[in-house]
Order: sequence, then C-alpha cells, then structure tokens
Amino acid sequence: METEQKTPGLNTDLKANIAILLSIAALAVSLFGGGGLLKPSVPDGPEGFIKQTAKDAGIGGRTYDQCIEDTTIEPLILEDVNETNAIASFAEMAGIGTPFNVIVTDRQVIPVSGAYPYELFELILNTIEEQGSIDQETLAQFEITELDYEVVRLFRPFDPVTDHYRGSGSPSITIIEYSDLECPFCARVHDTFKQIVDEHTDVTWVYRHLPLSFHPQAMPAAIASECVAREEGNEAFWNFADTIFANQEQLQ
Repeated sequence: METEQKTPGLNTDLKANIAILLSIAALAVSLFGGGGLLKPSVPDGPEGFIKQTAKDAGIGGRTYDQCIEDTTIEPLILEDVNETNAIASFAEMAGIGTPFNVIVTDRQVIPVSGAYPYELFELILNTIEEQGSIDQETLAQFEITELDYEVVRLFRPFDPVTDHYRGSGSPSITIIEYSDLECPFCARVHDTFKQIVDEHTDVTWVYRHLPLSFHPQAMPAAIASECVAREEGNEAFWNFADTIFANQEQLQ
C-alpha cells in the first residue's frame, strides 16, 4: 500500500513565519517595553526627580554625578545653617523654622519667620520705601520684633557674585530667605517673593539654605542646587529651585 507523502505547503510556511514574527515581537517588548536592558534608564523616586531637574537646568548627567559626591559642596550649605544658628542665639530664639526671612536695610533688620502672605511683605516694604523704616508698633501687630542692628555682623552681606539672588544687584532693601527645598511653606512664600521682586525694583531676594533634618530630600536637593549653581550659574539655580518648589509631591 502506498502511503500518501505530505510536503510542507503554504499554510505550514505561514504558520512558521507567524511564529518567528511573534518571537521577535516578544523579544522587542521584553527589551524596550518590559524593563529590559535596552530601555532608556530613567531613575524613579525623589532622587531621579532631583537629578532630572538639575539636568533640565543645564548640568550634564556625568558632571552632576561627580558634583554631588564633591565634599566641598555640603559645607556651603552648612555655612548658611550656621548663620541661622547665630541669629537665633543672638535673638534668644528657641529655634528657627522654615522659611526664615530677614528683611535688611541700612537701618533695620526685621525677621519674618514663616510663610506670611504677600500683603504683609508688601506693607513692610512700602512703609520702608515711603518712610525709610517701619515702627515696632506696626510690626507688633503681626508678632514681629525688630532685631538689634548689631545682628548684621552675624550673617554675610548680600554679594551679587556669590549669592543666589533675584532682583536688584544694588538694592536698598534685601530679603534673605533661609529655606528648605522640601518645605511646602517655603514653596508658598517662593511665589510671594517672585511677585515682590517683580514689583519692587529696589529689592533683592537672596536664597540661602536651611534644610531641616526631618525632610529627607532637603539636603540632597540643596546639594544638587549648589551643583547647578556652580556649573551653570545663578539663573540655572533659580530654574532648579522653581521646578522643585512647583513639584513638591515629587520629593515624597
């Protein structure tokens, strides 16, 4: 009896081709869409967000990685922290939270601790601009006490070369903000001060660091900001800070 011999036909070839194509597709998914080696690596979480924000501000990825390991960066931040400790000791304050703001003129030093609304800062600045100073009676309404002017020897005067600042390069009024990049109240006053310097051409806003220990991303963000400033300059620093404050949820 002759047995019918079957030869591969079109249907068999088609099935084989489909199987090959499916294998290729599965490989592509595993490599590019499923977390494989060839998928672009984007760090997740706060660390990744901070790094990406720094890169968006202009710093190169390799330069960033090297800079955040540079042991000369953190002392710059601690210098700012030490200023607040000296001010607190001088004024016999129990402690200083963020944001801690100091309004400085050639006659007065006015501490404004906390995220007070725009209207308070506007009142203080307008009064100083019109009268040369603001009296303690007015400040007392907001539980603010002017500091003895001797306190100015405890913190660095504004320096347009080394400070992170917005506003006038030769101001008659300087607002020094000691701030924490993981502080929601600091984020609130950040927008207030942006409006202030836009409206007052004689005012400078200086940013200095006060990262609080219970904010785990505050120091890493501060270090990153200093790296951006060192490598890319003052404007890049502010681009970084603006983005960090506008996206506080990314630090959680």
